[in-house]
Amino acid sequence: MKAPFHWFGAKRTVVDDVWQRFGAPRQYIEPFCGSAAILLGAREPASLEVIGDLSGFVANFWRCVKMQPAKTAEWADYPVSHIDLGARHRWLMEQRDRLWVELHDPNWPGDPQVAGWWLWGQCAWIGSGWCDWFAGKIPHVTDAGRGIQASGQIPHVGNAGMGSLLTTGGKAAWVALHKLATRLDRVRVIHGEWDRCLNHHYGKEQTAVFLDPPYVGFEALYGDKRPVALDVCEWAREHAHLRVALCGHIGDYDLPGWEQFLWSRDSNTYGSDKTKDAECIWFSPACLPPTRQGVLDL
Repeated sequence: MKAPFHWFGAKRTVVDDVWQRFGAPRQYIEPFCGSAAILLGAREPASLEVIGDLSGFVANFWRCVKMQPAKTAEWADYPVSHIDLGARHRWLMEQRDRLWVELHDPNWPGDPQVAGWWLWGQCAWIGSGWCDWFAGKIPHVTDAGRGIQASGQIPHVGNAGMGSLLTTGGKAAWVALHKLATRLDRVRVIHGEWDRCLNHHYGKEQTAVFLDPPYVGFEALYGDKRPVALDVCEWAREHAHLRVALCGHIGDYDLPGWEQFLWSRDSNTYGSDKTKDAECIWFSPACLPPTRQGVLDL
């Protein structure tokens, strides 16, 4: 299965490679889920699956798909419109404080209007900046010299959009979200810091954890705090007895004894030379032996 929206940094092209190493774990955990590409690519669901994301819009979407797929599909079914894209962006950003509070109630079924509008915009928006949960200011949409319209954030006009939902719409969108709801039936959706997902290892050594934090180089450019990826790496090092996968760029981490799997988002080739764009997944010693090429021997 695939998410009904495009997600920057998604690992869809390496799903099979990851599950070759994870096998059939009893428990699966994905703290930085985004589009949940790895979860949705599992051959068989684990007995216990936990996903989470620090963005309330992402967490709310997956919770709504799980609990209110029909209403979410209704709100997402709308023509692509430039003026609505700006207006909805502003309205959604104004919902952040309320969502943050509501999402901490594990029984709250989510807000389907927020989920549907967020999904619609995620498919229509060009580039970055759509409903950034961490943005300090709400963009101006009524001033022609500032904000979304002035920065060129118009919707896709050369195709039906970046996500599958905009290319289907109507009943097809309803069916797609209901299929996702069935898949998420037993999945626990967490909102908050990444380690909130990791406080219980039901599967013991048969627990698989997929860690895809913001890359070290990205946070170094755009943040003035210690990159969260370094804390994630420390957790991974201390839990090498689990089936752990840690994503980053080549050279980001020093994990002796871990398999280093090279891949390229651009060329889709494995075992390529080191370049600034080459990515790597570190697999803990507890993971299963690989069955395809792409391993970097150091």
